[in-house]
Amino acid sequence: MPLDWAKVVKRYTEHPYICTIARKKEHPVTKVPETALIIDLPGRSQSISRKNLESAVKLIESGHKICTVEDYRKMLADDRPSYALAILRDLGYI
Repeated sequence: MPLDWAKVVKRYTEHPYICTIARKKEHPVTKVPETALIIDLPGRSQSISRKNLESAVKLIESGHKICTVEDYRKMLADDRPSYALAILRDLGYI
């Protein structure tokens, strides 16, 4: 099942926090536009690309394992992989 962006918007509108896997620290999600999730980090905002999240879901559904930050970087991008993994976990993909 491809990434349902409406589900992403609903999830992070109702509970606007991401908790990273490694550090167990919550960061607020400030916006969910059509192209990314925007996370508020100390001193700056960071976006997590919708395109990369959709690609990750396709890889996972085709049997690839994306379990670590290194897996995400190697197979997709160095686009804040710890946050991307947290999002994929929150949505039930990993």
